Amino acid sequence: MRVWWLALLMSVMLASCATPNRNAKPLNTEQADTPEWQGRISVQVQGNNPSFMSASFLLRGDAKNGELDLYSPLGTTLGALQWTPQWGQLSHGGKHQYFTSLAELTEKATGATLPVEAIFFWLQGREAQATGWLADLSDVSQGSLTARRIDPAPEVTLRIKLDP
Repeated sequence: MRVWWLALLMSVMLASCATPNRNAKPLNTEQADTPEWQGRISVQVQGNNPSFMSASFLLRGDAKNGELDLYSPLGTTLGALQWTPQWGQLSHGGKHQYFTSLAELTEKATGATLPVEAIFFWLQGREAQATGWLADLSDVSQGSLTARRIDPAPEVTLRIKLDP
């Protein structure tokens, strides 16, 4: 009986380390050729109210029209972000919140306002300016991206590790 419980525990632990692949349809026919990325993302906010967010992700579209799905290590959906030039939406647990800007949407979902337009360039290994942000693109070809916002406070660190 004890061996059975140990085997069950080990199975659950191994399953929690696995990150299921996400295959999704493009947002629309115009975006059929747009790249998509998946992997792990973390956002760490320093300061008086520090916070940390980490999740598996699937990113599709571009800085104007896109989707970002966030998943727990067990594969459950933590949140789904969608945006257009007119609005942003965060879906979680069957509830939808709407935002008038991408900055508000990313802050609600991750704890920090993220430079989404620059992130799309950075993921392609291309330099892009984002006010207050410094990106390290030296490991993008190996699937790793790190960016830090140093101004305005609080400091924010964004890490992305792409799946091979």
